[in-house]
Amino acid sequence: MRLVTISNSIKEALTKNEVIPTVIHSESFSPNGFLIISYGKDKEVAMGNTLTVEETQIKPKMAFTLNLSKDTDPNFSIAASDRFTLVLTDPDAPTRGDEKWSEYCHYVAKNIKLNPYDPNNVVQTSQIEEQLTTTDLNGEDLIPYFGPAPPPKTGKHRYVFLLYKQKPGTEPEAPPDRPNWGTGVPGSGAAEWSKENELELLAVNFFYAQDKEQ
Repeated sequence: MRLVTISNSIKEALTKNEVIPTVIHSESFSPNGFLIISYGKDKEVAMGNTLTVEETQIKPKMAFTLNLSKDTDPNFSIAASDRFTLVLTDPDAPTRGDEKWSEYCHYVAKNIKLNPYDPNNVVQTSQIEEQLTTTDLNGEDLIPYFGPAPPPKTGKHRYVFLLYKQKPGTEPEAPPDRPNWGTGVPGSGAAEWSKENELELLAVNFFYAQDKEQ
């Protein structure tokens, strides 16, 4: 599948499942790539699929595929010195319609390294579309990974992974707490925190999980 088609499908899924505008406040957001999250064989996060709580308790692996569509800045590049931040957030804590813990911060890792990408070294369109920028999750944990733990009888929760590019020469600070990302404001979370830390959103992926008791 062409990456531009993947980009359109991602945005449709984000809108349909209300990740836009609940977690990503900008309705004009367009992903710069495809964020691949894997909890093991046949346990990949797939833009709104359902995984069990048990399957998602161990910190996953990550890969990032560049999306160099017509909407991508032609000067977009990844330097060896660039660093990235990955987060996992739950906008449905404790349940949809009750935002007292929302968003709940499940994970923050900073200073993730990606393989460098220089657009000047990629000439043909076919080569651009095949260009991969991947890595195992090798950053520094700001907030340790805490697997999904939706309360009983609260339905399916959305668990949203967001990959950000850090501003050169800066590092994000850990949010003060997990509930509301430490803001004390119900419904606030990753968007507000990333703005404070001058992070640029590149890619997103998400899954659903629920407690066995419903």
